[in-house]
Amino acid sequence: MYREKIREYYDHLSRSYRKVADYIMSNYYEVSFMTAAQLAYAVGVDTTTVVRFSQRLGYNGYPELLQDIREQVKAEIYAAYEPQTLLPDDPAGVFKDRTLQEQQNLQQMLVHNPPEHIEAIAAMLSRARRMILVGEGYASTVAEMVAEQFRHRGLDAEYLPNDPVKKAATLMMVDSTTLVIGISATEYGREVARAMEYARLRGAATLGIIGSLASPVNRMSDRVVYAPTDVAGPLPSIVALVTALAGLVQVAAKDSPTTVERHIETFESAFQFLTQEAVLEELESARVSVEEV
Repeated sequence: MYREKIREYYDHLSRSYRKVADYIMSNYYEVSFMTAAQLAYAVGVDTTTVVRFSQRLGYNGYPELLQDIREQVKAEIYAAYEPQTLLPDDPAGVFKDRTLQEQQNLQQMLVHNPPEHIEAIAAMLSRARRMILVGEGYASTVAEMVAEQFRHRGLDAEYLPNDPVKKAATLMMVDSTTLVIGISATEYGREVARAMEYARLRGAATLGIIGSLASPVNRMSDRVVYAPTDVAGPLPSIVALVTALAGLVQVAAKDSPTTVERHIETFESAFQFLTQEAVLEELESARVSVEEV
């Protein structure tokens, strides 16, 4: 399988080969219809590089690699239209059931959060000059991750850790320009609700992202996004919570094709600058090794 071969050889591939590998892994459906020349053009390398990349993975040439990719695409199409019968206690059956449960949760989230409700929440995000995210249990990790995503989109956001001293130091500074976002996956979340209660007393707006309507965060929120976390087993799901928050990040950032492209270009520029020295050091190290030989 080409994916396993790419993973096996990736760390030992040249930069141009890695570009080909990355493109194939991310766009294998499109690649399954491409000639070597078309793939080379899409990646920005010459056709010879694509052929040699195929041979580097152990194929006789690009046609053999292409056949492997097409087999993968064919298998996925068959799986979609002729699904295999699975028993509930089979690993694949358990995996499928969990996926279907998550799909149902996401559908319920859309039902409980109609367009007009999301528009009101978008207005809250737009008014906020500063956002503070706080979560309980598994949701605390989600809160930290999403705060970072907000910052990467140029918005003032921070994660509030579950520590009374740090909470007090942060919440004492909130005011009417602050939006406190409480995230709770279960019917618990008392610590989150307590932090939100204090923020409301200081005039801050509050938004709850909850997996259970019984959560006390529900009662301390000016607005609520219900993202069901119901799944079989003892642990709540965080899939709908993450999806809801990812959507709100995009709403708050007011993304458009132009702003997204500008963001990607700016990131690429910074990334290339930060990694250039490492690349030069790698080349210098390789040169020294050759000279020593």
